[in-house]
Amino acid sequence: MSAQLNNLLILMCRTISTRKLYFADHPTVTQLTRKFIDELKQFCDAAGLETLFIGIVDGELVFEGKHLVGPTIIGAQFIDAATTLKSGGISFDANTPASEFAQFLSLITELTEPPGDLNAARTLLSTHGITHIKLGQRFKESATPLLKEEQDIWRGQESDKMLSSPALIYQMLFDTVAQAHNNALTGGAVDLDHTRSITEFMLKRSTGNFSDMMQQVHYPDFEGYTIGHSVRVAALAVFMANAFGWHEDVQLEVGSAALLHDIGKSGIPHNVLYKPGRLSKEEFAIMMAHPRIGAEILLAQDSSTKLDVAIAWGHHIRHDGDGYPEQPQWAVRHPITSLLRVCDAFEALTAVRPYKPPLTPHTAFSVMLNDPGAFNPAILASFITILGLYPPGTMVKLSDTSAGIVTAAGTTIDRPTVRVTTTPNNEPIPARDQYELNLSTLETREVAIVELILPRPPKEGQLV
Repeated sequence: MSAQLNNLLILMCRTISTRKLYFADHPTVTQLTRKFIDELKQFCDAAGLETLFIGIVDGELVFEGKHLVGPTIIGAQFIDAATTLKSGGISFDANTPASEFAQFLSLITELTEPPGDLNAARTLLSTHGITHIKLGQRFKESATPLLKEEQDIWRGQESDKMLSSPALIYQMLFDTVAQAHNNALTGGAVDLDHTRSITEFMLKRSTGNFSDMMQQVHYPDFEGYTIGHSVRVAALAVFMANAFGWHEDVQLEVGSAALLHDIGKSGIPHNVLYKPGRLSKEEFAIMMAHPRIGAEILLAQDSSTKLDVAIAWGHHIRHDGDGYPEQPQWAVRHPITSLLRVCDAFEALTAVRPYKPPLTPHTAFSVMLNDPGAFNPAILASFITILGLYPPGTMVKLSDTSAGIVTAAGTTIDRPTVRVTTTPNNEPIPARDQYELNLSTLETREVAIVELILPRPPKEGQLV
């Protein structure tokens, strides 16, 4: 039940952040809204609840006296909405209509002036026809704070498992980038300190299961591909920095800068940014402005670093100096910017897009190698060697017809280590019984990878 609640609230937070990026009738917003309402009813029915009340205590989400660690980490926008509405929490009736939740999303997204007090906020909801979603009193006014012993006992039992979830880490990163883009779009401050804290969290929590994290970032994400792209590039960049043995402080700086490398796209019109086909000459000229816009946004932030600005500005500048924006001849390229350019291009080539299928890593490497002057040759060579033809997190089929997930590159680029997840009969193997095959050893020389299982574009109307 705890996991089901966590997933429900993470879904709610994702729906809020997506609504802030897109218009009310956007297909993804509509689908997420319906999915949340369906899962809300399922949870309430299973728990025997008529309403689900989520409180806020000291900036954390609380349910029935327990802090909800996972949802709190990505729930900043929900917490901000509840706080703006002068409430100590929000309750959802089990039979809340999807149309009413959609109206609530629009209200909290488009609210320009906060109500004066809780009564005014309740009146605001009522005038918008929102009757199944209610605002609660502030916690200190209606309840006794949680005892520290209760918090510690609960956190000791629940938090480690939840916080190590690759899906949660991915969603945390996605929400952080989405919020940064939304703040930049509306002229607000970009919370760089929060971006760094989330990046640090990723570094600490994903060290032992980076292949699982990489698997999360390979999924086909059509509507959020601009935000998802930044998360995937950051994951690749941190993976490479870790493989290079760079100091953890440098890895942190790389990850944070990579998450915001495309923040300038917040200033690009949606009809250009999300156009499903090839851009016209005029549209491409508009798109080419995003590195400059991104650098200007980051320069305006008090806590931005030189690397943040350099990566936003320079990730489309080629190793030979061409590309965009134009740079003076005396400019010196930072090696981390060169690394980000490689990660950026590789992700774009191998990702699903509305206008193209993904390329295999082998084909993507060929494209990159056959473009002399585009990339730092030493960094590109290292990138190919470390990732291999089957990067960690990708799904592969083996010569015995079993399938698995690549967990690490091997001593040769075509023979990585694979965690076998299905039998030759295509039956899933329970997690406790899965095993790893290092295809670089003599013992496994008869086994080979015969197919890379690429993500498929979702069907029209399918939520990803």
